[in-house]
Amino acid sequence: MAQSISLISGSPFAGCPIVYSVQPAAYDGDRTFHRIIVRVYAKLENDDDYTTFDFSNPVETKPDGQSFVTVASTFDISSALVAVADKYEYDANPTFPKRYPYIKFRVEAWDEWMIDGVVSTNQNVVYWPSAPTTISGTTYDFYGYAFMGAFNDLERMGTLIDGNGVEYLNITYLSRKPNTSPEFVYKSTPFIYPSTFASPGRSLGTTDAMSDDSTPVFVSGAPTDGPKSLSHTPSAVGSATVGGHVIYAVDKPTNGYELRFVNGMGCLESINVTSFVKKEANIHTEKYTIARRETLKKFSRTMTVKNDDKDAWTLVSGPLDEAWASWYIHEFLKAQLVWIKVGSQWIQCHVMPEETETIIDQEKAQPMKVQFKIELDLVY
Repeated sequence: MAQSISLISGSPFAGCPIVYSVQPAAYDGDRTFHRIIVRVYAKLENDDDYTTFDFSNPVETKPDGQSFVTVASTFDISSALVAVADKYEYDANPTFPKRYPYIKFRVEAWDEWMIDGVVSTNQNVVYWPSAPTTISGTTYDFYGYAFMGAFNDLERMGTLIDGNGVEYLNITYLSRKPNTSPEFVYKSTPFIYPSTFASPGRSLGTTDAMSDDSTPVFVSGAPTDGPKSLSHTPSAVGSATVGGHVIYAVDKPTNGYELRFVNGMGCLESINVTSFVKKEANIHTEKYTIARRETLKKFSRTMTVKNDDKDAWTLVSGPLDEAWASWYIHEFLKAQLVWIKVGSQWIQCHVMPEETETIIDQEKAQPMKVQFKIELDLVY
């Protein structure tokens, strides 16, 4: 049986499983060992060079009459794409609109075995999305692409299956903010939101043949657009709908703060909090004894070293309905990249959630709110 490679489960997001099935070469009892090697070539859209990642699995067999047959091996290559995506550096205050780069990649797979102490490599090489094509002496490789971000488990439950049994899930939105009630924003303050975006069909199945300078050669399947964040500055108090978000602009209070964060789908968003609860400074003190030869008038002394005087602020969201409380807890509090505006500066900070956060408590007759702590990534 000839070797083959096929995508069996995947979405446009690099942070979700992207699984390939590789069929090994036919069984041969003379082989001491037999394994499949999968190599991924991946880079961010604007990088100069590809990074290679190798995966391997021993080939499994199953009985088939008087002999054996090889069993297809599966490989999840999403970790390779995430490793490339992690090189991208987000900025709290980029030039808007801000389009995020896609990840360009291709996959090769081959057999490797040993017979009588001789190792044979690169046997029966197969390619995804397609084998290279040579035109006028120049060889062109085909590529697929993916975006930074991931679906959560609840969204992945909506996975579709095509006629060939392949699992897929397309991007239909880039923000998880609910529209059950308006989001309060500040007048004359930029409101940052991801653009509405729908991946063009089966993104991982749409491919380009591209030369090394990323110029499309055959089909125009690579994304000319993609996930991006936009900015809207309300000029008056009142409600509006911006990019599918229902907002209500109010005058910025003296205790109002702007925060920006990278959501789980890889896009920059903003929120405004209008309450300030507590401000603390965490200073760690370490004591050391300075030992010296003592006399009646000279003594050993203790020295203290103080460090990590980072401010920790406790903020509160303001009144929320249940959907917004759930969003704060499951999306914002889990964000890894967060900035807060202090004066005219955007300062990176870390959200420090409690071990248990209450979404709704029907025993208390009061509006829901989410209280959270941030630690400024800044030493005074």
